[in-house]
Amino acid sequence: MARQNLTRSPINIEDELKFVESQRIEFRLNLFEELEVYMPDGTLHTPVTPVRSFPVTDENRYISILRDDQKREEVCLIEDIEQLTDKNRRTLEQALAKVYFRPVITRLLSVNRQSGGISIWKVETDKGAITLDLRRQVSITDYGNGYLLITDIDGNRYEIPDYHEMDEKSLRLIMMQV
Repeated sequence: MARQNLTRSPINIEDELKFVESQRIEFRLNLFEELEVYMPDGTLHTPVTPVRSFPVTDENRYISILRDDQKREEVCLIEDIEQLTDKNRRTLEQALAKVYFRPVITRLLSVNRQSGGISIWKVETDKGAITLDLRRQVSITDYGNGYLLITDIDGNRYEIPDYHEMDEKSLRLIMMQV
């Protein structure tokens, strides 16, 4: 059996990223309030969705702009929101606020486990009372120092900035889940 040469040239990650000159693009909201981006070469991509590469630790840097279709291909990468013009930055921040709408859970009222690994949480948030359906452990991401990110079955995200500071009942219910 012949031996194959498996060595490859190193990949330069910067060659793989689709950075764009931030001053030469334009973000707009169309009539349906969908984000669209005009690229320096004159092409229009609509609708697009902004996605933070580091949504918790570095939310203003490395924003990937994805086509809002089945392929979800990357159109470009914004290295830093601060490099955009004021108008473009406001438009992108508005779109990001929709994508990353995360009510803050202020109190847990009850947690009921169901069959199939589902738990139903009744909570109060800074946006009102709500009932969440969670896939137990995989729905809760603990970032340390009491910060939890909770994702329900539908992909909606909620946060608890510091569960150590919640009331005793809420704390007890959380400790049973994490």
